[in-house]
Amino acid sequence: MKTADNSKMGEDFFKYLPSEIVVEILSRLPTRAAMACKCVCKPWLGLLATPEFVNSHMSRSVLGIAVETRSLSYETIEFVDELDLNFDEEHLWDVTLSFRLPFDGPFRSSANGVIFLRDFRRGDLILCNPITRDYIKLPRPRLTPPKVPDELDNFGFGVSRMTRQYKVVWIFSLVGHAQNPLLGTCSRNACQVYTVGTGSWRNVPFGMPLRFIGDQGGVLFNGNLHWTVAKKRRGIDRWICCFDLETEFFSTFSAPRPHGRGFDFSRSLCVLRDCLCLSDISKDGCVIIWLMKEDERSWTKIFVIPEIDRLSNNSGEKRLTGAIHIWPIRIFENGDALMEWEDGPLFYYSNKRKFLDYTIMSLGDCDPFTRTIMYASSFVSLKSFVMENVYSF
Repeated sequence: MKTADNSKMGEDFFKYLPSEIVVEILSRLPTRAAMACKCVCKPWLGLLATPEFVNSHMSRSVLGIAVETRSLSYETIEFVDELDLNFDEEHLWDVTLSFRLPFDGPFRSSANGVIFLRDFRRGDLILCNPITRDYIKLPRPRLTPPKVPDELDNFGFGVSRMTRQYKVVWIFSLVGHAQNPLLGTCSRNACQVYTVGTGSWRNVPFGMPLRFIGDQGGVLFNGNLHWTVAKKRRGIDRWICCFDLETEFFSTFSAPRPHGRGFDFSRSLCVLRDCLCLSDISKDGCVIIWLMKEDERSWTKIFVIPEIDRLSNNSGEKRLTGAIHIWPIRIFENGDALMEWEDGPLFYYSNKRKFLDYTIMSLGDCDPFTRTIMYASSFVSLKSFVMENVYSF
């Protein structure tokens, strides 16, 4: 009889627990396990869609990366403080989630588990969440005066700090203005902002004559989007253009002066150790990473890989000769670094052994020329945004 009572209590244990305790328990599960909980019962299915669960799970979500492995197929990997690597054996990523998307376009960025991408074939701007399996095709931006070709447009996506609004920022240059032969196209810029859930784009004042370097898109840090830009002030200097997603004001501040192989660093901005960082490759082949102290907006050199051209991987092959762009993804506590080279292969630098490895971080059949983005999974549902047509896949 006692055994039967215990069995009955086990069956009803979660049934009689307060919902806030169930949320606390389920929000501590890994993403894949939490997804499976949706199939347990209807109360849990509803519970996992509540803001309480979404916010609690998101606060514990582990930052990692999402990368395309094959056409329309993607894998996500979460980081740990250090990677236990054996350089005598091939090491495969510990993949936390695999998914496919119904549209083709490179990832641009992500915020709170929502991925922003641009389908070049159809010209669609898309927000999607692979965890909830829903997506939004944003309406086309409002009609504007003639502008430069689409490849010179620049986008950013992020979440404002106070109102927690999701916004897409579109910056483009208007034609018919003077061009600087040193900077290339450096005409007057214009900007439109789309607040997700409103259904329309708005013009935002922005007339600074800046050239946006590369097509990385805005790097989100502390509620602001950041781009590397060029402007003329006693020669050509590199600056950071900052857009506050809350106030919707633009500002600029100086960046370390480029002394590298080329001026156009397409993906030099990143966020490391909860700070805005910028990477360079010097003329002698050293990878240099600068960290910005936000209170002073001053830059400090925090990491150097010496003469990367001379470093070989464990097969003796040199693959970075002549590279002008390396994007840092993670610097681990032991001084090792995970990076991406020229919007393509990932490589791992061992600080102790002073060499590079390309195969040890293999992603199997990964396309060698694909974009990797920082990504942390969440259960944010796009259906919570009014005025949007949400589709499932």
